[in-house]
Amino acid sequence: MRAISVCGVCLVLLLALSGHALAQQITSTGTNYASSTMKVSPIDQEHWVAAVDQMGIRLDDTGKGPFHLLSTHVAVIMYGDKAGVQFHGYLTQMDKDNDKIIWEIWGTTPAGNKGKAKIIGATGKFSGMEGTGDFETTTPAGFPQGTGRMICKEILKVTLKAPL
Repeated sequence: MRAISVCGVCLVLLLALSGHALAQQITSTGTNYASSTMKVSPIDQEHWVAAVDQMGIRLDDTGKGPFHLLSTHVAVIMYGDKAGVQFHGYLTQMDKDNDKIIWEIWGTTPAGNKGKAKIIGATGKFSGMEGTGDFETTTPAGFPQGTGRMICKEILKVTLKAPL
């Protein structure tokens, strides 16, 4: 009887831990290339608020993996003054199957080009994913008035519920 209960406890522990064994940690570096529109609303000569909408694609530095070729949509509100820029918004990444990762993004820097990210939701094969990211953006010369381009270098650290 005692042998059965020990085996039973071992089986329960094995089943409980098997989900953790499937978890996979990934560090992914890549670049998001996007075009954007920005509407700036001056508050006074030294302060402004802007709404930014960006659409693009993320390319993983390895040329493969779960974050390679994801379409991206970023919606950000920015506040600027002589001290720098603060921004807060959301990034949605989507693969060819319409599975999504939703990130909250924010930053406060004198240059306004560095920030942090945290996964706040995911669907489909990405469900249960958790993670954080750091990024830095550059903005090459724009296109027509009110539009622009953005290149965002990202380092993502995520834990997958199950290997992709």
